[in-house]
Amino acid sequence: MKNKILLFFIIQNLFCFSKDLVFINKTEFLLDTFFEIKIENSKNSEKFIEEGFELAKKLEEKLSIFKEKSEVSMLNKEKILKVSPEVLEVIKKSIYISKITEGAFDITCKPLIDLYKKKSKKGTLPTEKEIKETIRKIGWEKIRIDGDRIILDKEMEIDLGGIAKGFIVDKVSEFLKKCGIKNGLINAGGEIYCWGLNEKKKKWKIGIENPFEEGGIIESFTLTDKGIATSGNYKRYLKLKDKKIGHIFNPKTGLPVEEIPVSVTVIASNCTIADGLATGIFVLGIEKGINIVENLENVECLIIDKNKKIYKSSKFPSNF
Repeated sequence: MKNKILLFFIIQNLFCFSKDLVFINKTEFLLDTFFEIKIENSKNSEKFIEEGFELAKKLEEKLSIFKEKSEVSMLNKEKILKVSPEVLEVIKKSIYISKITEGAFDITCKPLIDLYKKKSKKGTLPTEKEIKETIRKIGWEKIRIDGDRIILDKEMEIDLGGIAKGFIVDKVSEFLKKCGIKNGLINAGGEIYCWGLNEKKKKWKIGIENPFEEGGIIESFTLTDKGIATSGNYKRYLKLKDKKIGHIFNPKTGLPVEEIPVSVTVIASNCTIADGLATGIFVLGIEKGINIVENLENVECLIIDKNKKIYKSSKFPSNF
């Protein structure tokens, strides 16, 4: 019986691959990165792409701390705010990721990031006293949810930068699926969700950027119906004289994460979880990060250290 099923699968694919799929794509600068939507060309697909970008822009207007009137900015100012379903959802998912990473991922780290930015303008690092004082202002456990209201402590502020791109990628892909798009890929500067098949009617080929070689690929694999995200300090950082300070901080110590992982890639059932977990695992390090992933369903990770050594969870996809 198994041989018959296998034979049927092979014959079916021989016919399927007789004609390639045709895709259309569009790229715009959104979320401080290049945002690409690529979908199978069909009736109204151009219209759906435009509507996908409009949705992404609307979500950015709600989630970005760089938008003065965004819900997140208003929450940081007012401390109590009735929020939209989308903001409520992403905050709840952030809290979930904080729990499973033991606080390594924490959206309340904004005061700490602001401290380092302020000191970097003066070309200095924060003092130990300044870091300790700032740490007292953060802590995901202090976020309170009352129905559709989010409540923060007096000195708390949140920043969804470590999860917002993945969340927006998911929401746009969900919208396009509801429009009947069966094959597509969305890429927000490395936060990716792909579904269906590519032009060759095969799973999508995904490459992980080599952190030691500009434009190089260190690993590649095929995937579909999954979210992928990569966190690393090799592109985004603060510069203090001749020293580079990574943009990812340990919420418990108040110090930037340095040297242990150079890059963390996570595959999950959606891009929101992949995005948040990639940051959390970057903070946790190799051993703790992989241990957490091994106990989660539908989640895999790949970690690259400073010596170019690659570590993978047990079911991470094989090389293409």
